[in-house]
Amino acid sequence: MLLPSLLCAKSVAVSETQASNDLLSSPELQYLTDVLREEAVRALPASQDWNVMSRENTTGSYSADFKVQAQISKFGSSLVISTELYESASNRLVASFTGKGANVEDIERIIKEQSPAFFQKILDQTANNTETSATSEASAIVPTPVLMPQEQTDSLQGSTVSEAVSDSAAPGTASATTGTTVQEQVAAADSLQSKPVAAPDTIKEASKATPEIKDSSKAKPEVKEEKVAETKNEQNKPKRVWGGITAGVTYNDFLDTKFGLDRIPQGDDYSVTVEGADKLLDNYWGIGFRAGFGFMLMFNDFFNLRGDLNIALRQGTGKANSSVIVSWDDEDYDDEKNDLKLEYSTTQLNIDIPLLARVSIPNALYFEAGPMFSFNVYAKNKVTIKDYHGTKTYEEKGGLKAFEFDIATGLGVMRHIGKSILDIDLRLIIGMTRISDSKDSPKTWQGQLNITYWFL
Repeated sequence: MLLPSLLCAKSVAVSETQASNDLLSSPELQYLTDVLREEAVRALPASQDWNVMSRENTTGSYSADFKVQAQISKFGSSLVISTELYESASNRLVASFTGKGANVEDIERIIKEQSPAFFQKILDQTANNTETSATSEASAIVPTPVLMPQEQTDSLQGSTVSEAVSDSAAPGTASATTGTTVQEQVAAADSLQSKPVAAPDTIKEASKATPEIKDSSKAKPEVKEEKVAETKNEQNKPKRVWGGITAGVTYNDFLDTKFGLDRIPQGDDYSVTVEGADKLLDNYWGIGFRAGFGFMLMFNDFFNLRGDLNIALRQGTGKANSSVIVSWDDEDYDDEKNDLKLEYSTTQLNIDIPLLARVSIPNALYFEAGPMFSFNVYAKNKVTIKDYHGTKTYEEKGGLKAFEFDIATGLGVMRHIGKSILDIDLRLIIGMTRISDSKDSPKTWQGQLNITYWFL
């Protein structure tokens, strides 16, 4: 009769997480409920006859043996979670935990840390209830021997056991109907009375010789607590190595150049100057893109190292109105002036490898800095000059150095999304080397807005 009740599956219902004063949105509350339900499934496996009810069954008419309810409230500037576990039949509180965090990600972390020990209380209670029921049932079916007095056995001569029992049994005692004779019963009673009763000293010695049996029920919680502690340590162990995808938009510009307009060769009897050479650099800019893979080594919450492998498209265009003036040494010749419209554009395709060290303020900002190694794989320059003689276009492919060294600095924010991380940062890239061997070749600088999704 005890076996079917032991094999019956126990059900647990995880109710929807509640929040006061609309502290969290409905999707956030549903997500926290899903996390709590997932931890319940992990701690109470179906292989051990546990049934963690789905959202549909929880909100329907199904009943559960245990119920879990979580409540989100406000304490100062922090969010507080209070979670309770009740036994449905007795409405008795079995377990509970509370935690405080700055945001919903902290609340998720608290749920994952506290859930193993929280749901372990159900297993401990179920195990104790099962052992208590088994002990009570076993003690109820052990028969108690009854010894018959000598006077009663003497009066049973010549009668059957059924007759003797019906005459002498106490009210309410069932009568025996076997055909055993009184002589056989008396002989059995004499054999019992002939056996000597153990003396107290003998009993003490026997009890000393009997090996001590340890209560296994007391040792079980210790084993379970050790397993829970190991599971909790594994869950709390932070992930150190991350991988992910990264992409960004870049602002491209040049610095420290006049594009060679101030270095026009001079003649023996004349000189050439250019007005408006600075305007071409001032008007030069362009928008580029970058995409690739990122790798991050997190030592702790305050310091980590990051490296990227990106393919980057850099491009820009500059326009300016300039004038070329030719001055003759001979005063008999007047100066000659030619007004020009210049348009200069560049396109580069580079492989960028930034290696950055980060210092973080947890749940706020991080600052990063480090070198960036850039390798040029494609380049094209185009110049268009328009004057009163007409329009001329000059185009050149290549001509840039294969390697460029830069310094990168920036700041950003990092937020946990479930088991992944979303990273957003702003960077400033300053070129330390010129892009070609020309003495007036420009150096580059970039502004970047990058997004990285860490999931590996």
